[in-house]
Amino acid sequence: MKAFVVATEDRLGELARIGEAMGAADVNISALAGLTGEGAGRIGFLASDEAGARGALRAAGIEAKEVEVIRISLPDEPGALEKTARKLATAGVNIELILSTGTSDGKGIWVLAVSDPRWARTLLGDLVVDA
Repeated sequence: MKAFVVATEDRLGELARIGEAMGAADVNISALAGLTGEGAGRIGFLASDEAGARGALRAAGIEAKEVEVIRISLPDEPGALEKTARKLATAGVNIELILSTGTSDGKGIWVLAVSDPRWARTLLGDLVVDA
């Protein structure tokens, strides 16, 4: 599974431009995070159709980095994310992107792009859920 990360200028309409490209290609954005500051922005998202999203971005002239992500399920309770993030940090794995994709059956579902996906999968074991 891949996430798309778009580096933008901090200006009006950048998110709309991405949304327009996805909508025109009939691709749903299923999770999204964004942040702006100091004249720049970053938008990370998951798409219902990765190939469609890739083509739509390319057609719109929007450059995006694709990053491998892993999906994890954590108890929906205080401290659960901290324990997981600390485990990765202690093992030298950097979290580069995190997206919440909701909750289900008392669990929070998160998608992580990390510096070493294979090692993170091993470290997190049963917390990793298939895409």
